[in-house]
Amino acid sequence: MTIQRRFEEVTEDIDRRGTPGRYDEVVEERRGDPWNIARGWVRMVGAWIMVVLAVVETILIFRLGFQLASANPNNGFVDFIYDVTGGLVDPFEGIVRNRSVGGGGVLEPATLIAMVVYLVAAMLLVAMIWALTSAPSPAGERSVTTRTHRGTRVH
Repeated sequence: MTIQRRFEEVTEDIDRRGTPGRYDEVVEERRGDPWNIARGWVRMVGAWIMVVLAVVETILIFRLGFQLASANPNNGFVDFIYDVTGGLVDPFEGIVRNRSVGGGGVLEPATLIAMVVYLVAAMLLVAMIWALTSAPSPAGERSVTTRTHRGTRVH
């Protein structure tokens, strides 16, 4: 922890009350200790996990929508989504049978199961990170400014 003390003499023409004078100003700043810095980095990792979760859930929603709508798998974008999400959905294939829906679409429960599993896993991971970093820091951060007025009052 770093403590800096600075003593400054500030001369102002008029203070807040409209009184000319001089002020002594003491500024004390305490820098964060290594625990606070580490906590910030670990929480940033938790935020990135949430970003990755949002991306994964979004592409899985696209996959689900394309299969329900019976999208053309020869389309470049549809093929890209199927390629990217194939590995995400494969572990959950065969748990529940696919069902046909009106218009030639397919409801693939493996995609829904994958979405729920990834959501729960990410939330548990982020909750664990937040729990590990929620302890109070050994020394609080503090910034204090003290002003004292010196001078004469003008009536």
